[in-house]
Amino acid sequence: MSKPLNDALDNLFAGDTGEVRTAPVREAPAFTPATTRFEEGCPKCRGTGRFVSYSGRVLGECFTCKGAGKRTFKNSSADRAAARGKAADRKVRTEEETLAAFAAANPAAHAWLVTTAPRWEVARDLLAGVVRFGSLTEKQMDIVERGIERDRAYAANRADHAAAAAAGASVVDTAGIDRLKAAFDQAVAYTAAKGLKLSPKITIGGMTISPAKAASANPGALYVKQSGGDRTYLGKIAQGRFFAARECTPADAAKVQAFVADPAEAAKVYGQTTGTCCICNATLRSEWKHRGIGPVCAEKFGWS
Repeated sequence: MSKPLNDALDNLFAGDTGEVRTAPVREAPAFTPATTRFEEGCPKCRGTGRFVSYSGRVLGECFTCKGAGKRTFKNSSADRAAARGKAADRKVRTEEETLAAFAAANPAAHAWLVTTAPRWEVARDLLAGVVRFGSLTEKQMDIVERGIERDRAYAANRADHAAAAAAGASVVDTAGIDRLKAAFDQAVAYTAAKGLKLSPKITIGGMTISPAKAASANPGALYVKQSGGDRTYLGKIAQGRFFAARECTPADAAKVQAFVADPAEAAKVYGQTTGTCCICNATLRSEWKHRGIGPVCAEKFGWS
C-alpha cells in the first residue's frame, strides 16, 4: 500500500530554500509605440473612392480602396519600391545561378538552347523551364539532343555545298573588286556627310550591284541582283570569286566579270551607250553624256 501524501507543510519547508528572489524572472519588454502608417491616395480612383466611367457616370465604390479614397501601408512608397527592386535582383541572381549550374552540367544542351531560343518557340519554352526548375525532363532532354544532331547535320551539309560552290565559282579580278569596294565606301561616306541614309548601288546591263550590310550574313560581299521589280538574286562576289546563283546565266556572269575588271570604265561606257547614269538612273545630257556619268554621282563614287 502506498504512503498517503499527508505530510505537514512545516516538514516540506523546514530546510534552507535558498535566496529569495526579489526581481522578476524575466524583464518586461520595453514599450513600443504603434507602428507608423503611411497613407496614400488611391491611384485607381484618384482619391475619390468611386469608380467613374468615361462618360462621368458613377458606377460604384472603388474596389481597390473600398471607397475610402486612400490606402494605408506600413512602409513608405520609397521603401516599398526599394524592396521590390531587391526582390527583382534576388530573382535575377537566382535565375542566373540556376542557368549557370545547368550550363556547367550540360554545356552542349545549354549552348543549343541559348542559340535556338530566339528563333524557335519550343527551345524558348525549354530554356524558361531550365530557369524555373533547374533541369529538364528526360523527354525534354531528348528533344534538345535531337535538335543538336539535326543542326550539326545541317551545318555539315551547308559546308559541303559551300565547298562545292567555291570549287565551281569563277575567279574575279581582285584589283577590280578592291576598286569597286573603295568606290562604295566613298559613296557611303559621302552620303553620311550629307546627313542621308541611302544604300549605294550600281545598275548596269540589267543587273544591280550593291554592298552587303555589316549585319548581313555576308559582310564585305557584293550582291548581284536583276534590276527591275522582281530583283532576282543572281549571286555574290566574295573571297575573290563570283558565286553565281542558279538563275544567273553565263551571259550575266560574263557581264559581272567585265564590270568588276574596271568598274569606272564600265560605268562610263554604259552611260555613253544608254545615255543613263548607272548610279542614279538619271538621263545624261550634254557633256555628262560624253563622260558617261552624272556630276554628283561621279563625285560620290570618286569617278570624276
